[in-house]
Amino acid sequence: MIIAQRGWKIFLAAVFGGLLLGIVARLWMRWISTDPEFTWGGTIGIVIAFTVFTTTQTAIYVLRKRVRSRRFASVIRGVGIFFTLPLFAAAGAIMFPTVALTSIALWQKQMDRKVRIALYAIGSIIPILQIKGFMTNFGWTIATLGRVLLFIAIYVIVVILIKPTVSPFKFGSEIKAAKGRRNTWVILFIVFVTLLFLFFTIGIQGN
Repeated sequence: MIIAQRGWKIFLAAVFGGLLLGIVARLWMRWISTDPEFTWGGTIGIVIAFTVFTTTQTAIYVLRKRVRSRRFASVIRGVGIFFTLPLFAAAGAIMFPTVALTSIALWQKQMDRKVRIALYAIGSIIPILQIKGFMTNFGWTIATLGRVLLFIAIYVIVVILIKPTVSPFKFGSEIKAAKGRRNTWVILFIVFVTLLFLFFTIGIQGN
């Protein structure tokens, strides 16, 4: 009974955290807009996307303890990725490569250190260009600094919360074998994200 109550508290915290993060993200989007508009449809969509994301990651965190096969792990990982994608709808799509690359670099710790550093470096390009755009649109002010810090905070939180989906699954006798091994899905995902990165960065202004 105590365990069940604790589980409900964890999920309620995930829902509340997602709602709060979604509201903050929506307010930030309006803050950085040079032509701010407010629509209930857009606002509700953003809040729901973040709430589903945090709740899904929490569920995966709980289920990871019961994983006993690679097939089940792949299904769980696929569900986690699927319910993360709504965060990158519309204008948010430009940050998908950054979140994907930095998440892999942060949570796939068995990968070669140089590869992880390279992923961090590539993933930082779009945020740097975005921050440069903020400076161009709003000038060097305290408010602009606030926009930048909130921008960084939102996506750092997303990268941290996505750990249950991205981090390696280790079970049984495969714990030792997993160390230093590059999973096929990771390599394919990196290639896929790199291609998306090239696609999304086309047309980004450098001035």
